[in-house]
Amino acid sequence: MTGRHRLVALVREVLRFLVGTCLGLTVDLGVFEAAVRLGAAPGVANVLSSGCAVVVMYLVVTRYVFRADRSPSSFAVFVGYYAVSIATFSIVIQILHETTGWLPFICKLVSLPLSFAANFVFSKVIFRRSGRPSESPSDRPLAGRDVVEAREATR
Repeated sequence: MTGRHRLVALVREVLRFLVGTCLGLTVDLGVFEAAVRLGAAPGVANVLSSGCAVVVMYLVVTRYVFRADRSPSSFAVFVGYYAVSIATFSIVIQILHETTGWLPFICKLVSLPLSFAANFVFSKVIFRRSGRPSESPSDRPLAGRDVVEAREATR
């Protein structure tokens, strides 16, 4: 695979991960709001909604982003990592709020790019262990096109 094709594959993974993250965030916020409206304490609602979002993310990341096999061990590692990630970024948000005086929501927004990057890299590492390529057959260049490109490169 050429450097250009690797870059295209990486961009596709990042975009798919972004879609999965948005889906997970939608589930997180929806379950949180529903749980609070049904009378759950915010902390309990957050645990429930975060748990639902992590499961959704696992399903999306394994099938849609990295096309990896699912297993109880990969699920346990994924959930364990996300528990640590959620706790770590909660601390970052709290410290940012206390040191800047910014609104908590703004602090959360500021943390999202770093959180997204860390979560993408971790997910890529864990699901690469299976040795399976992240591309689907439709993502790979066509063999005929590779031959044409190779011929043009020799001209």
